[in-house]
Amino acid sequence: MSTTKIKLPPMRELRFGNLDASQEAADDPDLLRQGFYDYRQAAYGISAGEVWLLLGPKGAGKSAVLEHLRLEWRDRCDRFFTYWDLRAFPVTDVAKIQKDLSPGNSRAQASWEFLLLIRLIESLARDASIGSTDGTFGAPRAFRELQKALGSSGLTDGDWRTRVAEWSKMSATFKLPLVEMGFEATNNPVTMLRAGDILKRIISTVRADNRHIIALDGLDGFFFEVEDEWSSLAGLMGALESLNRFLRTLHFPASIVAAVRSDVFDVLDDPETNKLKPRSIHLDWSALGIGVGNHLWELLSEKVRVARPEVVNVASQYLHGPIGYGYNSVAEYLLDRTRMLPRDVVALMGFVQREHRGSSAVQAEAARNAAMQYAKEYFIGEIFNNLAGILGDEDSRKMAAFRDAIRTVPTRTFTFDDVQSELAGELEPHMTKRLIKQMFEVGGVGIVNSSGSGEAYTNFTFRNVTGAGFSTRYKFVLHNSLTMAWNRPWR
Repeated sequence: MSTTKIKLPPMRELRFGNLDASQEAADDPDLLRQGFYDYRQAAYGISAGEVWLLLGPKGAGKSAVLEHLRLEWRDRCDRFFTYWDLRAFPVTDVAKIQKDLSPGNSRAQASWEFLLLIRLIESLARDASIGSTDGTFGAPRAFRELQKALGSSGLTDGDWRTRVAEWSKMSATFKLPLVEMGFEATNNPVTMLRAGDILKRIISTVRADNRHIIALDGLDGFFFEVEDEWSSLAGLMGALESLNRFLRTLHFPASIVAAVRSDVFDVLDDPETNKLKPRSIHLDWSALGIGVGNHLWELLSEKVRVARPEVVNVASQYLHGPIGYGYNSVAEYLLDRTRMLPRDVVALMGFVQREHRGSSAVQAEAARNAAMQYAKEYFIGEIFNNLAGILGDEDSRKMAAFRDAIRTVPTRTFTFDDVQSELAGELEPHMTKRLIKQMFEVGGVGIVNSSGSGEAYTNFTFRNVTGAGFSTRYKFVLHNSLTMAWNRPWR
C-alpha cells in the first residue's frame, strides 16, 4: 500500500496577513473572516455578550477580533456592530465636560456614559425589530421623539471631535422634548448628566430582538501621561462596567466592548476597574512556549489555509529543520526573535518569504538571514515607535541621544548606569528611567532577577517568569532581535 505525499505550495504564495487589522480588513477580508483564529474564544465571548474588555499589548490582535466581528456581522440583519475608532478622538477633553461634577473619574464616567448611550441609540435606530416593552408594535413614542431630538441637535451621525472640544470649555446642555417623552419636566435644556439618565430611562422602554455591540478601539496609541488622560480612561472603564450592568439588568441584547492595552489597564487608579476582570480576555500568546505548538503558528496556518487548504501547520511543514544554537527547530529559533505577538510573527514571516521562496523546508541560513533583516528593518522601528511621545514635545529631540546610548551598550546585558553615564548632560536620570521602563513595557528589554537561591531569571513583559515588575536595581538584557540588529556580544 502506497501513500501520496502532499505537495506543498511555494512559501512565496502563502498569505500571512497584514500588520494592521484594519488594513487587512480592507485588502484581504477573507483572511479575517474565513482565516480568523479565535484565540481564547474572544470573538465568541463578545458575540455572546459575556466579554466586555479585550486586554493585551499593542500588536496582540485586539483590533483583529473586532474587525473579524465587524466583517462577520456586516451583511446580517439580526446583528448590529458599531466600530468606534478613538485614535483621533479628544479623549482628554471628555474628562473636562461635566461642569456640574467634581473633577476626576466620576466626571469622565458620566460623560462617557452619555456618548456611549447615543452610540447605542444610533445602532438601535437601524434595527427593524425594535418594539415596546409593553408589547405594542414598533418603537415606543419616547424613543422616536428622542431620535428626532438627537438628530436635530446634531448628536447622531457625527464624530463629535469638535463638539467634545467645545463642551470641555463650557457647560454643555441639551434640548430634549421631555414633556413629549412623558417626563414631569419642562422643555428647558438639561445637563449631560441629566440627559444620560433620560437616555437610560427611554432605552428601558425599548424591546430589541437582535444583538447590538458598540466596540471601542484605537486607544493603543495614547501614552496617558497627563492626569486628565488617566481620569478619562478610568472614567471610560467605569462607564463600560456601569452600562453593561445596566443592559444586563434589562436583559437587553446589547453590550459595550473596549480594546485596551493591558499595561495601561493594570495601573488605572480606580477601585471599580477590577469588576471588569471577570468580563475580560487577556490576549497573552506566550502559553506553550516557543515551540511548534504555540498558538501563533495556528493563527498563521488558519490564514494560509484560506487559499491553501493543504497547509495543515506552517511550523511543522516548513519550519521543522534543524538550526542549532540550542533550538530544536527553525520554528523555535524564529519565534524566539519575536515578542510572542501576532504582529511580530506576521512581519517575520514576510522576511522569511524573501529568503526562502520554494516549497521545501526553510534552511538554517535562510532563517538566520530573515531574522537579521527582520531585526533591522522591522523590530528596531517597532520598539522606538512605542517610545515616541514619552519625553514630551519639548524634549523629543533628546530621543536620538538615548537611542545612541542604548544601542552602544557594551554587551546585551547592561545596567542603568551604563546608559545614564552616556547621557550625562543630555538626559536627566528620571527621563532615562522613563524610556528604559517603556522599552521594558513594550518588550524591547528584559530584567534579570535572582531567586532566593541565587538562580537567575529573565523577565520580558510578554514572557514573565517570576511576575516581577520594572526596577533599575537589576541588570537589563536586550531582546534577541535588538542584540542581532546592533551586533552586541551575547555575553
